[in-house]
This record gives sequence, C-alpha cells and structure tokens, in this order.
Amino acid sequence: MRALKNISFLKYRHKAEEAAGALPGLIMAAEKAATSILSGDHAQRKSGMGEKFWQFREYDTSDRPQDIDWRQSAKGDRVYVREKEWQTTQTAMLWCQRNEGMDYHSQDTLPTKQDTAMTLTMALGILLSRAGEQIAPLEGSAMPGRSSLAIQNLGEQLIENHTGDLPDTALRKIPRNSSLILVGDFLAPSDEIKEIFDLLANQAQNAMVVQVLDPAELTLPFDGRVIFERSNANEQHHVDNVETIRTAYQERLHDHMGFIKDYCKKHQWNWLLHTTDEDISNTLFDSWMMMAPESFHGGSRK
Repeated sequence: MRALKNISFLKYRHKAEEAAGALPGLIMAAEKAATSILSGDHAQRKSGMGEKFWQFREYDTSDRPQDIDWRQSAKGDRVYVREKEWQTTQTAMLWCQRNEGMDYHSQDTLPTKQDTAMTLTMALGILLSRAGEQIAPLEGSAMPGRSSLAIQNLGEQLIENHTGDLPDTALRKIPRNSSLILVGDFLAPSDEIKEIFDLLANQAQNAMVVQVLDPAELTLPFDGRVIFERSNANEQHHVDNVETIRTAYQERLHDHMGFIKDYCKKHQWNWLLHTTDEDISNTLFDSWMMMAPESFHGGSRK
C-alpha cells in the first residue's frame, strides 16, 4: 500500500514539475505578443476590412436604423453599425478551455488549439492588468489583482487545471459588473452554450468570446477513408470517403458558428474567430481594440 502511495505521489509531483516548468514559457510568449500591441509595432488594420473589424459590423434587419453609422457606410456599398463600446469595469475574469479536445492540430507546423488559446488568454490578461484593470481566472479561487502575482496566478490556473468544454458557472461567484474573456473552440452542443451564456450574461457587464479553431476543422480537407476520434470519450467514427460528407459538415459548422455569433450579439457580447494558421498578434490586436479600456487609451474611442 505504501509503495502505491509513493508511486501516486511521484506521478503527481512529476505533473506539478512539468506544469511549473511550462509557466515561464507561457508568460514569455504572452509577454511578447502583448508588448507588440503596447509598443505599436503591430500594423493596425483599417476599420471595415475583412470580417474581423473592431469598430463596425455590417447592418442586418435586427438592428435599429438609428444605430447606422452613415459616415462609415458612405465609404462603400455596405451599411455598417457601430459595435457596442466596451465599458470599463475594473475587473476582468478570464477563462480558457483546457482539455483533450483542444490538443488538436492538423499539421505539425501548426500550434495546437490549446497552445494558441492559452497564449491569447494570457496576453489579454497582461494587457488588461497593464491598463489598470484587475484580472483573475474565472475558474479557481485566485482573487482579482493587477500585480505580477495576478498574472502568475492566471498562468498557473491555465496550466494546471483542466476544464470542461464550457465554463463551470458553479465554481465561483463573479464580481458584480465584471467583464468576461472566454477562449475556446466552443464546439459544444448549442443548447449547452445557450444555457451557459445566459447564466454568465446575468452576472457580467461585458464579454468577449474568442473561438479558436484549426483550419482543417473549417474545411475538412482530407481525402479518402478517415477515422475521426474523440479521445476523451474513446469513440471512433469511420468515414469511407470523406468527400461525401464535406459539404454537409461545412454547412453544419457554419450554422453552429452563426448560432454562437448571433447569441453573442443577443447579449451584446463581442465575438472573434481565430484559426491557428493566423498570426496570433492580429487576433490579439482585434480583441484589444474591441475592449479599448478608457484607462489605457486616455478616453473613449471616436
């Protein structure tokens, strides 16, 4: 019995040492990304170009006509409305999905979804703390703070603790009028996403959802016979010719992403898509411009 206890202790000690060794690397990668934004080295995108612009989005029938930004709309053939301003809340709670579903990468030259999501989350935490906002992990017991200890606590939570596919709203009480940063692949069932988003929206003033996907998850570029596995459930699904399901798969994923975008819009949350073949600095910059805390930028955006 004592031998079994010793083996168990050594196993968990080894895992703890691995986690501790990974923390400096995570912080260093996040610091590098955050510094490129703060120093102005990142090339700023022009508003209205591409799908991920920060100030404006295209008008649809659910918007009020009085929300149309006519000056921006006059620059082209599309009609735009201004996104809701991110309200400075002084406390930001950050969550990053960490489980086996995030370990995927379709090519050895690409980072995993997990590495990408953790670096994004950590870099946003660093940016927010430097802007004077308190940060803390959404799951865990660490108290919100602005110091290097708060950054370290966030990093330790990201590395050491596994999560479900969605935030666990029962783990802690969210401070009143907090902002939320949620980073993951959000491939959970739509009804589960709806339930969690509704619960969080009742407690948070702002929220940003960053959906991280591998490019192969968007296009399903494989040929021939493919075996799809769910490692966390020990499930396999065999497809004799993946081309026969490609169109249906893409449509289903497109509908799922559209649901997430629309549900974020319902709660006046921001949403961004990041694919792991993109420069992480671009998504970090877009995220930062969406938040643009007044305490950092010295006033409200024009």
